Amino acid sequence: MNVSVVTRNSLSLPVGLGWTVCAAGALGIVATYWDESWHTDIGRDSFWTPAHLMLYGAMAVVGLAIAAWGVRVLVALRSLRATLSQRPVVTACLGGVTALAAAPIDNAWHDAFGRDAVEWSPPHMLVIFAAIAIALGALAGIDPNAAALRAAAGALLLANAEALVFEYETGVPQFTETLYLPIMLAAGLLAAHVIGRAVPGGAPVTLAVAGYAALRLLIIAALATLGRSTPDLPLAVLGLAVYDLPLPGRLARPAAAALATATLAWGASALRLASAHPDAVAITAVPVIVISTLVLALGSSRRSRAALPAAVAVLISGSALATGAGRAHAHDPGQGPAVATVDLTADTDGRGQITMTARLTDTGDCEHTTPIRLAARRAGQTFTGDLRQTGLCRYAGTVTVPGSGRWFTYVELREGDDNTEAWLPVDAGTAGQLTQTRVLYRPAGTGAGHRSAEIAAGTPIYLVGIALLGLGAAAVRRSPHRHHGA
Repeated sequence: MNVSVVTRNSLSLPVGLGWTVCAAGALGIVATYWDESWHTDIGRDSFWTPAHLMLYGAMAVVGLAIAAWGVRVLVALRSLRATLSQRPVVTACLGGVTALAAAPIDNAWHDAFGRDAVEWSPPHMLVIFAAIAIALGALAGIDPNAAALRAAAGALLLANAEALVFEYETGVPQFTETLYLPIMLAAGLLAAHVIGRAVPGGAPVTLAVAGYAALRLLIIAALATLGRSTPDLPLAVLGLAVYDLPLPGRLARPAAAALATATLAWGASALRLASAHPDAVAITAVPVIVISTLVLALGSSRRSRAALPAAVAVLISGSALATGAGRAHAHDPGQGPAVATVDLTADTDGRGQITMTARLTDTGDCEHTTPIRLAARRAGQTFTGDLRQTGLCRYAGTVTVPGSGRWFTYVELREGDDNTEAWLPVDAGTAGQLTQTRVLYRPAGTGAGHRSAEIAAGTPIYLVGIALLGLGAAAVRRSPHRHHGA
């Protein structure tokens, strides 16, 4: 028997384990969207919610499958040093360990800084980085001849990469909406490049896009069945399929994909088929469309290659403009200690006017409670209105916001010497009424010292995640792949 063939087969991710990773990874994506809708519709909750359990249960299954792969490679090579030189399995194993470690890190973060629903908080981002690393390691470790499994892993990679912007696509942007398109484009194009290299066949990116779009549609149907908020239709990501076109030149395919994706994102937002505001999307979409069109028109000439720095500059400047457009942190300050229970009712006229009433239900006569204001927050913007006392433990106020979209509308009260708040997610563009019982709590993370502590604690977490991505990219770059038509 050919020893080299036996060794190569022994080092690859077994087909059964590979499909387990892809299926459980897809379940983790479903759980991520469920968790976001849970936080939006019900509010912040404990670690032990069904969505959290589903998410970390899925990651545990992935971790066990990856661990089994690691043991298989170790047995085949009979050397720990040789096993550690196998980048695909090492990347996937480190991703699995990191994903599982993120659960207690997230719980500790909430204990230290308050419970929040911010996707880009370091523990939440660590899960996304780990999931991307697992997908990269698995993709690099799958036998190049296992075309269907590699295609499934490519779809999982795209889903995990696009999860970076899922708050924007679920109508709950914590940061300015100008950030949406540059991050979505960067993540999507990088994923398309990896998929185009690693997945055999004539249309690898199209297969990944189709798989991801089908998963998103399944998520929408499942959440609608549960009566939860649903994400946007996956329209902009369809533009990445253009990456498979047999265009000449190294830059033509990414330029065409960027052009199609930016056009679809802008059009979807303009037609109100997406949550992001069209003006925010246009800041990046317009220059991307212009530069991509120039790249395609110039073909493979030197002037076309000179447009690459311009395209990169557009994405960077779009992010910079976004950062300058609003405060550099999310609108959710995190939930501190609970103070009372409050009945909240929000009435909207469908044209941006929100009227909120609040009734405290378990605080006695409320003699030490005074109203501060009504605040509506979305994507780095805050609009305020007066809040007045209308009776015993009852308060009311009105705030006007521009446009439509979901606004997190806060009743802010002072309990003795402490500020407290409670909120409802209100769609300002739809006339109607929303009534829920919520927790009145002291906000966490509002002080400068608290913010500095978050940065100090979060920086090493982000660095670990970025290192994982670098290791995964190297694993794919050095992995064997079956050549296919460009």
